[in-house]
Amino acid sequence: DYLRIYDRWGGQVYEDLDFLPNDYSRGWDGRAKGKIAGPGVYVYYALVRYVDGTTELVKGDVTVMW
Repeated sequence: DYLRIYDRWGGQVYEDLDFLPNDYSRGWDGRAKGKIAGPGVYVYYALVRYVDGTTELVKGDVTVMW
């Protein structure tokens, strides 16, 4: 149903809704507010809807380094 990514201060840097799995054109490109995101840890939340209609909240973090 959605993918949301937040910075360490809780500011949302990315959101996408209603997309199919493995659609790489719809993923986060590492930008925040139109600029390349700074190095750090970002938290993601994804609400996944399965074929049978059940949902699962998947969460974790991703580290940006450059």
